[in-house]
Amino acid sequence: MGHTTKLLGISAGHLFFVFGLFSVFIKNGSLYEAFGFGKERPIIIGFILFNEVLSPTNALVKLAMNIWTRSMEFQADAFSYQQGYQNELAASLIKLQIQNLSSMDADWLYSTYNYSHPILTERLKAIGWTSEHKLSDDRPAKPSQKANGHAEL
Repeated sequence: MGHTTKLLGISAGHLFFVFGLFSVFIKNGSLYEAFGFGKERPIIIGFILFNEVLSPTNALVKLAMNIWTRSMEFQADAFSYQQGYQNELAASLIKLQIQNLSSMDADWLYSTYNYSHPILTERLKAIGWTSEHKLSDDRPAKPSQKANGHAEL
């Protein structure tokens, strides 16, 4: 689907824009004068100020990129599903989840902003996968408590 190429192009364009903006930003004399630097223009001060100005914009770019990459993940999952690899995809996703020890479930807003990939439950739900093994209510009985608080085995 060309997702990797698209993502690489967008990332390169974003970096080019940020570096171009930085070069304009550090050459702005009025900026340095506003912060008390008349004749000297330390590059580190320009970098710090640029970073402070760019932070809110980067938060919006991060959100947009995460939404876009998450939609690409859902498209890739749908493609696997259409090819008949639903069970293999689900097994792979579960195995990755176990190996990575990442969050099994998170708030949708938190995961949208912070995660570039959908969480496991979202992906499994999107491909309509259900486990062959169901959890049951048949659990071993808990030890009974005696009056003195010790468990009886």
